[in-house]
Amino acid sequence: MILNIVLDTLVTGLPLVPLALGVYLVFRIRQDFDLTVEGSFALGGAVSATALAAGTNPFLAVLAGSLAGALAGGVTAALHLALGIPVLLAGLVMSIGLFSVTLHVLGGPTVGLTRVDTIFSAVGAAGDTGQIVVLAVLVAAVLGGFALFLRTEAGLALRASGASPVMVRSLGIGDPTVVLLSLCPANLLAALSGATVVQVQGFADVNMGIGMFVAAVGAVLLGSLLVRSSASQLLRIVGAVLVGALAYRLVLVGALRIGLPAADLKGVTALTLLAAITVQRYGSLFSGRARAARAGAVGR
Repeated sequence: MILNIVLDTLVTGLPLVPLALGVYLVFRIRQDFDLTVEGSFALGGAVSATALAAGTNPFLAVLAGSLAGALAGGVTAALHLALGIPVLLAGLVMSIGLFSVTLHVLGGPTVGLTRVDTIFSAVGAAGDTGQIVVLAVLVAAVLGGFALFLRTEAGLALRASGASPVMVRSLGIGDPTVVLLSLCPANLLAALSGATVVQVQGFADVNMGIGMFVAAVGAVLLGSLLVRSSASQLLRIVGAVLVGALAYRLVLVGALRIGLPAADLKGVTALTLLAAITVQRYGSLFSGRARAARAGAVGR
């Protein structure tokens, strides 16, 4: 049973790592909220599924779905920059509008992928183990590429934008550039997750993005709690995203394995998010008081 839980966690959790990374980019680094990722997740899955159904190469289908998400992020950025709409509100508008776009792309509520080539069949990967290997390679490439991006000048500016926007502007990097550098990659990553998920589960659904933002935030908070120290900030980011996405899926898979009805999974998601927020808030408070007490004892 434990082995089955581990396999299910990896098969269903690894495709969500890019989504969690995209949410981390805006939520933690940029310190903002972008609900576009829910629509981008479904749009990426829809574009990928329809491309696969038309006989497109599976990897090109994933690329097409990812680029569709990046375009959605660009539209959100344009709404924010051109009309002065807050990112949160612009993302909400986009997530609602993308539902209709996704429905048109699919041509109906769902598209099945039972007899089409996927990224797994394209490389001869069979069974859960084969899927895990392919997904692990994909996730490693995404996390490695993201870490390299954060080491570039643009990435350093993005990392500084959340903590000190004034300093970033003093370096000659304008707000439009920073917004595009955060929203476009974040939604590209969300769409990449959606494009991968449809190939794992064998179908695309217009409602597949609903609740994914909250799930990803829960994964990010959970990962931040579990990976609290590292010699490198980049390693801490990568570790928090990877561990958080897998830990979040482990909670849901474990809940299903012990017999919890699937209809209650949203409640489990909400409780997981609430627990992560509570532990993070009060755990930091208690640890801060403990450090202050130890410092006071040393001073005496």
